[in-house]
Amino acid sequence: MFEVDVTTRSPGESFGSRHRWTTSVEEQLSLNVVFQDTVAPPTDVLWSDTSPIPNVNTLPGWSWQAVEWSWWLILQMFTAMLGIVGNLLVIIVLFIRRELSRSTDTLVGALAAADLLASVFMIPLPQALTVPSSFLGQVYCKVVHSSMFLWVSFEASTYTLTAIAVERYIAVAYPFHFKNLVTRKRVVIVIVANWILGFMITSYVFKVAKLDKSTNHCAPVILSKDVQMLIGTNLFLMNFLVPALISLTMQAMTAHVLFRQSLVFRKVGNQEGRSNPAARHLAARKRVLQMLFIVILVFIVCLGPSQCFYFVFNLGLLPDSYLFSPLQKALVVLSFGNSCANPIIYTIRYPEFRSAIGELFSLKKGKARAALFSEKTEGTSARSVDSIHA
Repeated sequence: MFEVDVTTRSPGESFGSRHRWTTSVEEQLSLNVVFQDTVAPPTDVLWSDTSPIPNVNTLPGWSWQAVEWSWWLILQMFTAMLGIVGNLLVIIVLFIRRELSRSTDTLVGALAAADLLASVFMIPLPQALTVPSSFLGQVYCKVVHSSMFLWVSFEASTYTLTAIAVERYIAVAYPFHFKNLVTRKRVVIVIVANWILGFMITSYVFKVAKLDKSTNHCAPVILSKDVQMLIGTNLFLMNFLVPALISLTMQAMTAHVLFRQSLVFRKVGNQEGRSNPAARHLAARKRVLQMLFIVILVFIVCLGPSQCFYFVFNLGLLPDSYLFSPLQKALVVLSFGNSCANPIIYTIRYPEFRSAIGELFSLKKGKARAALFSEKTEGTSARSVDSIHA
């Protein structure tokens, strides 16, 4: 029998990675604890009661562990800073053009805001080793120690990306009805609903995170294997599989409609012997669609591996040694990359965004004449598009 105190945890790591118990090695490995794998791993430093704990500052009822910079925390910090700068630039550019913005611009701004908050919550900070047995201590364990706001930001980002894919399909497939279907009020409602959904998905934290008053540690609630499998399956579906499938389906349907439209516009242009304005309008839509497809693909590549491995782990098909292993840490760092990737994609793939950034830092400030990511859906182009469905 021995007592282990896992005392170090980085912001955004799996909740349940730090707790104190007295048990045998066999009993320790058989504990069924729910972990959330979309967040960063702990630094995995173990101390016994008689071992000195370095770099600890104490306050009444609190003791703190300083950040120990491992390779994954350095990458986490770099990703956080890149995400903060990139998404802040996106928000500033869209704010400057707010009077011209349409639904896509608003949703892209909401996506950047969610990724910005996620990047802020990624920053590694000192973590409490012990907390007072008070309401404040309970709040710290359930909200701060569990990185709940980081998880909610991830959820809001994921479902806002899904909303953009749906909005683009409506704009392309139903241009005449788009203004009535996708109003500014409804877009705001969708954005707020995404955050509410994020809180609902993450609400299980209040049940599995607790303050152990006997040791003054933040500790997980030990759950049965069946409950662990149920929560793990729900997280895999809601965090990754469902939004990924919806986004890919909307992309495929949008691409199909654009292909049909391109055939009609090409035929019209050949008959008239001149360039069709509707065809140019369609080309602009294709650029946005291609950029959105890359954003969705990066989302799947970044989050897919960690989500799939964590799901398999919850099914009991991976050993306990997977948690906090180099592989798990590498996959978690990869998942963080999604929060800083979108501004890079906009810069590389979307000339209008590069121009907007150039104007932002230019000495000659020109007045923006168009929305950034949206295009008009009414008028001649809309009538040409609608004729396909007639």
